[in-house]
Amino acid sequence: MYTPARLIRHLSAYLAELEQLITAGAGGLPAEALNIKHYLETLHALPAQQRLTAAHIRHGLALEVHPEGGFYREFIRNQAYTVIFYLLPEQAISSWHSLQDTEERFKLISGDALVIPKIGSDGSWKPAETVTDDNDVVIEKNAAGFGDWFGAYPSGEYGLVTCECRGPFEFAKFKIAGQEELSAFRRNNPEHAQLIDRLAPKDG
Repeated sequence: MYTPARLIRHLSAYLAELEQLITAGAGGLPAEALNIKHYLETLHALPAQQRLTAAHIRHGLALEVHPEGGFYREFIRNQAYTVIFYLLPEQAISSWHSLQDTEERFKLISGDALVIPKIGSDGSWKPAETVTDDNDVVIEKNAAGFGDWFGAYPSGEYGLVTCECRGPFEFAKFKIAGQEELSAFRRNNPEHAQLIDRLAPKDG
């Protein structure tokens, strides 16, 4: 789960998709295609049993700090959807956030599973879902406005996923839970207070 071969397979597929989009003028970021190519060359040069670290991936893909926590980089954008790499190292969290008019699909491409707890837009607790090799997780969009609140944490050393947002993603349609929302979460779901606090933003 932490070896280069797995990540090479996924990155090669995304690079092919990205290059097709660029050629067709249908979306995609040329600089990101070059960045993925360079990182693939680095991965191919590693021993087959090399254990990839979160730091290696973060620097290899030139990931930046995300406002919700973790690290990310966008590599596909067009009028229909965006795709980013998103990395959560051990002890890091994706804090409670919600999207408006956007569907998001998470696919695991390296590391261990990501657990995604959810709270409905009405404040009700929902069963958590887990992103694994065999299970993509989809956060459905809410036609009436912002959808479910959700966050994430890694079940192992780290998890690297791709997030495909059909909308496409815009920060104007993204919000992180504030004090008012967190208080409501705790009040409505006291039995889950520990997890609610675990995924609270740093200033929450």
